[in-house]
Amino acid sequence: MKIVILGTGGRLGAALARSFEKYDLTALNREQLDLSDLDDLRSKLDPISFDVFSNAAGLTNVDACETQRDRAFLINGEAPGVLAEICNAKHAKLIHFSTDYIFDGEKRTPYTEKDEANPISFYGESKLIGEKNVLAARNHHLVVRVSWVFGPDRPSFIDAMIRRAQENEKVDAIADKFSTPTYTHDVAQMLPQFFNCTVDDSILHFATAGKCSWQEYAQRPLE
Repeated sequence: MKIVILGTGGRLGAALARSFEKYDLTALNREQLDLSDLDDLRSKLDPISFDVFSNAAGLTNVDACETQRDRAFLINGEAPGVLAEICNAKHAKLIHFSTDYIFDGEKRTPYTEKDEANPISFYGESKLIGEKNVLAARNHHLVVRVSWVFGPDRPSFIDAMIRRAQENEKVDAIADKFSTPTYTHDVAQMLPQFFNCTVDDSILHFATAGKCSWQEYAQRPLE
């Protein structure tokens, strides 16, 4: 099986590339393939043969998305649709990663794949547009929503909290925001079972077991 992973310079993409080394793998970072250049996507992917394309790239800085809305829409919204079209032409499967930011956070129990999206940030809105563009291609593509991803390949919230604790006596963290920290290796171990899945309009929520607040998330490594 031939697999392409986009976003290997990031935390999740790097974990996927390491876990999928047993396949015929093409690993691409942002410098090699830029989602903001749609013509570049088409020209560089056209000569590559693959069965599965995993898109772990995107503009994930929430604050930057608010000030760079056109760029966020292009990278998070329009580009995934182009990737889906490219995959359709190759009869390949696209696995596109999305986020819990497509929800408004008002629900007090875990969100499921059947819950209606209602983003309250432009980051969430741009990611939701990307989801819709992928699923509109209708070729057994899969949208995987993840939350609070951490792993060894790039610094995460945990690393930031440790750094702040080393620099300051007091570290602030939000106590009323809850989710499930999810290990990149767990995502990578889960994914292969969906490579040959043939269900249209597929959305998957994946998270490691348990939940916590940002405050609890910050306290554990500091203890």
